[in-house]
Amino acid sequence: MANRHLARTLVLQSLFEWDFGEQKEDISKILQNTSKEFAPDFDDQGFSDTLSKEVVLKQSEIDALIAKFAPEWPLDQITVCDRNVLRIGIYELKFTKDIPPKVAINEAIELAKAFGGDASGKFVNGVLGSIYKEMVKSGEKQNLSSQGIKEVSSGGLIYRQSDDGYYFCLILDAYGKWTFPKGHVEKDESLEDTAVRELAEETGLKNLKVIEYIGETQVKVHKPGEAPFRKMIKYFLIETADTEITVPETKELQDVKWFTQNEAYNTLGYENAKEIFNNGLKKLGLLE
Repeated sequence: MANRHLARTLVLQSLFEWDFGEQKEDISKILQNTSKEFAPDFDDQGFSDTLSKEVVLKQSEIDALIAKFAPEWPLDQITVCDRNVLRIGIYELKFTKDIPPKVAINEAIELAKAFGGDASGKFVNGVLGSIYKEMVKSGEKQNLSSQGIKEVSSGGLIYRQSDDGYYFCLILDAYGKWTFPKGHVEKDESLEDTAVRELAEETGLKNLKVIEYIGETQVKVHKPGEAPFRKMIKYFLIETADTEITVPETKELQDVKWFTQNEAYNTLGYENAKEIFNNGLKKLGLLE
């Protein structure tokens, strides 16, 4: 089970208990106990903790959307499971920038199928689908195809902390320029999972931990026999304690190296990559 899917499962179980207990208990304590009981070795607590807290924080806004887009089902008549699956799905669909709408909706449907009734998946799909259509219509959510964006990739700024400071991992691409590892998002794969998979493949590093979303870039792609199209690349700040890197046998990548902060910035071959790098430094408190 992928880390993020497990995280959402733990959050759903915790929200269920919180809701069933008339929303009186501290969601963080419930999540902590749930994680200890069902996933003691789980290593992505930051994501699940943020998700649970934000759903509770934005509950009134989220519940208003449920009431609007499921008018035939008063909130107190929706099962506790379905109600909280919708809360998770709506939060990820409406209030996050780094989770593709398709992933947010599909993850919620899978949760509903796994823990709800026979009709839960269809019900959740209908509500979230209606919300997404409204968001696209109002311009709140971008329709990537209408912008000429044909492909989405995900990558990351990998860092490790040492006694003598921070080090950052860069790759030398096929064009002879140093940049960040990245790759194409597979079907139903989250941006975070893509980043971790691609970074591991391109650097040989393991134990990669997603810290935070740090921005996006767009590039124009030219392929033989195809019309030019735009590709969007989402980037995350990624932490590791590993030091050993390997260069994969591929024409798309020439080298992989660790750099100090100043070396990395001066070595980066693309201006938009330097902007992403600075965003990462700000998250680490290394740049004002």
